[in-house]
Amino acid sequence: MAFRPRELGAALGRLDPTDRALLDLSLRRGMPDEEIAGVLGVDSDEVGRRRDRTLEALAGDLRLESRDARDELYATLPDLPGNLWNGQAARA
Repeated sequence: MAFRPRELGAALGRLDPTDRALLDLSLRRGMPDEEIAGVLGVDSDEVGRRRDRTLEALAGDLRLESRDARDELYATLPDLPGNLWNGQAARA
């Protein structure tokens, strides 16, 4: 399953901005949970829980039911262009 940039951008745009930022910092920028926790003012365990919840919400929004489809989404996220992480749908 290939994800269309426009659909991914739209789904990311529907996330809570803080949750979207958490995924961006964690997945795209590779920031450790301890640093993200400092930015968000929560403990590092909460970062992991919120990341898991947000990934599940994103997969649900995209109606991905199979584990393979979800795994593919999770593998795709780190390489998305910045405009998608800002919650903007890609043009094209």
